[in-house]
Order: sequence, then C-alpha cells, then structure tokens
Amino acid sequence: MDVVTDPRIRRVVEGAEHLPLPEAIRMLTTGTMVYQDDPAHLRLRKLVSRPFTPRAIARLGDRVQTVTRVVLDGFKAGQRIDLQRDYALPIPTTVISEMVGIPAEDRSAFYDYIDSLFELMLAGGTEGAAQRMDEFVDCLRTLVQQRRGDPGQDIITAMIEASEDGDRLSDDEIVAMVFLLITGDYQTTPNVITNGIAALLSHREQLSLLQRRPELIGSAVEEVLRYTGTVGSTEATTFAAEDIVVHGVTIPRGAMVVPLLTSANRDPAEFDDPDRFDITRKPNNHLAFSRGSHFCLGSHLARMETRIAIAGLITRFPGLTLAIAPEELRLEPIPLLNRYAELPVMLG
Repeated sequence: MDVVTDPRIRRVVEGAEHLPLPEAIRMLTTGTMVYQDDPAHLRLRKLVSRPFTPRAIARLGDRVQTVTRVVLDGFKAGQRIDLQRDYALPIPTTVISEMVGIPAEDRSAFYDYIDSLFELMLAGGTEGAAQRMDEFVDCLRTLVQQRRGDPGQDIITAMIEASEDGDRLSDDEIVAMVFLLITGDYQTTPNVITNGIAALLSHREQLSLLQRRPELIGSAVEEVLRYTGTVGSTEATTFAAEDIVVHGVTIPRGAMVVPLLTSANRDPAEFDDPDRFDITRKPNNHLAFSRGSHFCLGSHLARMETRIAIAGLITRFPGLTLAIAPEELRLEPIPLLNRYAELPVMLG
C-alpha cells in the first residue's frame, strides 16, 4: 500500500466544512490545494501549474545564477556567516518573490508576517495567528487588486488570466495560492540548501568528490533531498476514508494517517545502506517531494535553486568549513520539519 497515492487516504476529513475556524485560517489552510482531494485539487492545479513546468523553470536559470552571484559577492574569504540566514534564505525568497510579483519594498513585511504567523501557530496562539492571517489576507487581496488594474509578468497576473474550459480562479483562491507558494518555498528550499551544505561539510570526502567532479551536482542534490529529510511528512494531514487493513492492522475510517516521508527515504528495502550519505547513489527514488497527484508543484524550482546555490558556494569558497563541531549542530524543535536553528560556517 502506498499511503501517498492510495485513493482511500483523503486530505479532506468528513465534516471539515463545519469546523469552527476563523475565515482567514480556513482560506489559507483548507482553502489551498494541498488540503483538497481530486477533482477540486486537480482543478486548482491545472489553473496554476504553467509557471512551474520544467520548461518554464529552465528559463529562470540565468536569474537564479544572478541572484546567487549577488549574494556571494557580499561575502569575503575568512568571514563567518550563518549560512541559513545569510545565504540559503535570500536566494529562493528573492526568486519566488519576483516570480509571484511581490514588490521589493513589500517583501520584508511579507516575510515578517510569515515568521510571526508560524511562531504564533507553534506556540498554540490561535487567536493571535488568526489576527495576523487577517492582516496578511488583506495585504494579499490588495496586491491581487493592484494586478487586476496593472498586469505584470508575474504569477499573480498569470493566475488572474488563467482559464481552463472557461473556469477561472476567484480572488480568494488566488490569495490562498499566493500564500501557499510563498510559505511553501520559505519553509522548504532554504532548508534544503542549508541541510545540503551541512551534510557535505559533515562528510568531507563527499564534498571533495563533488569539488573534483562538479558534474555530480544533480545527483548530490537528489541525495541531499533523500538523506536530510527536510520535510518529514506530507504538508496536509490525511485521513482514512474507510476502514483500511495494512499488514494485519486496521486503520479505522476517519483516523488520521501521517505518511513519514523521511522514514521512507531511509527504508533499507528501497535503499542500499540507507544511512550512508552518497552523492553518487543510483537509483535514488526518494519521496522528498511526495508522489502522485500531490507531487510538489515547485520541485523543479527547488532542485534548480539548490543545485545553483550549493555549486556556487563551494566553487567560490572551496575551503568552506563548519565554524562549530558537527555534533553541535541543532535542529529546531518543529514537528516534521528538519531545519537548523543556524549553520555557522567559515568562508575560505
């Protein structure tokens, strides 16, 4: 049984529409496509997928290279930086902000909203989170309305103009999708880059191999995705739509099911010596981006950004080292999200 593709495992729990959620929280969670089952999920995905096709993402390569080079130009050899904050974060956030169409002068406020929102949610502050979501939704609605009057070459404009057999996205659906794109990128790709550098610096022989053979960067990124397990599970909680028997155990109808992607990526039945970090590993059929109809929409972008960011850093600063002992690295206490609180490195 594959719990990420089995149609008996659903994203929408019976009676979810009656849950007493504040409207903004409902819109930005259950209103997004990751919390939808087909056909509702498929409808939304068709209307927003065009900017994320392999061909569309390939056209962004030069821009990602430029953004990466600008960030690297701000560093010098011998400098100590927090790689998470100073390098891994600004590259993908700049790229997705430009893609979506968030004005440069508004980006700091947007990400402040996201930071405070996640802090409140992790602390269990539902009321405070609802207020921040209300404010964030207002900002996003204003941005959508601006794009209706002044179209640009961005995803918001593309979503406004998107049509599938005469079907179009509502403003609320566009707002929910913008939120999903921004937060999905913000909570994942910077961590893939950071975790990848941490893995390489903790396995110096693999770093040396990659520096000698830069053509392995694609394979290296796939192993980073498998080995570091940035996202521990599917983003949305899933439920059994009926009684399901798995290996003699009955999962009752309505029970919560949490597919542990990181566990699957260390499955010895699938991967030879799964706890070994090997940038030449083949095959490498990991589940970092899940599988099936909910396969990550931004996977091509995340892969490209990670390839460029890691290759750019170890080429510019080949003597890069951890500024602390590997055993001192600490993951943040966030359920099902493997993210370092910081990654201190010395550039060399």
